[in-house]
Amino acid sequence: MNTTIHLRRSLALAVAGSLAALALAGCSGASTAATVAADCEPAHEGLTTYTAGTLTVGVPENLPYTQTEGADAAGLEIDVLKKIAEAECLSLAFVPITYANGIPMISEQKKADLISGGWYVTEARAEQVGFTSPTFYDTMGIISKDGATTVTDLESIGAVGSVAGFSWEADMSAVLGDELKTYPGTVETKQDLVSGRIQAALDGYAVATVAYAGTDFIVEPAEADDRVAITTTMPIIAFPIAKENTELSDAISELIDAYREDGTLEELLADYDLPADLLVPADAAATSIR
Repeated sequence: MNTTIHLRRSLALAVAGSLAALALAGCSGASTAATVAADCEPAHEGLTTYTAGTLTVGVPENLPYTQTEGADAAGLEIDVLKKIAEAECLSLAFVPITYANGIPMISEQKKADLISGGWYVTEARAEQVGFTSPTFYDTMGIISKDGATTVTDLESIGAVGSVAGFSWEADMSAVLGDELKTYPGTVETKQDLVSGRIQAALDGYAVATVAYAGTDFIVEPAEADDRVAITTTMPIIAFPIAKENTELSDAISELIDAYREDGTLEELLADYDLPADLLVPADAAATSIR
């Protein structure tokens, strides 16, 4: 993706509350958000879930992808999952998670069928969980007052903050050296950017569009730079799912691929003011790690 994407402001709803909830530590019991009609006919018969008749989903606070709302949840990925649950005649139950305990919720604790929240597909994660067919791309977002778009811009801008743990951390550290400061999450990074302790910030592009909506800061996708791998090969997002439940994973993947083909996923991106070129095309989806 090399096209310039302009930040839109309409995703400001609930930003402060949802970002503060990033400190959520631990998980509570699942809350069922909806019931299923008795005469519903599933797209795939005989699917097995940890709780019969219910798709249990781990949900972190990470708009625009996911946000808990009492017994319910909302966000781009939740919209996808609600369509899937409806097609398969499954109730949905949502369990609050963090990014620290999300994978173990599937691989060890067996408390969720899958997890949501914009998870990148990686070989390391694939050793612990399976993945559905992918949905969207993400990329490194650059947040600044002046609309910086390149790694070169950041070399002369001053101190740059980054949420720790992203795949660009080592590459950007090699470029910026001591000028790169890492933070536990979006909230802490934003606090130092607003206060002037850093002059620019790095975060996942989609998350940053929400976190900085309504502020004086501009969010731009980083332009390609061979020194930073994520800018030339964008990470792919999919739903981590129980590795052993291949029938459920295949059924969900088939629906995701159908939503890709019929334009549903592109329409959902538009609903969140995100560009169509964040949609993973069919050929790339076909070769993604499952």
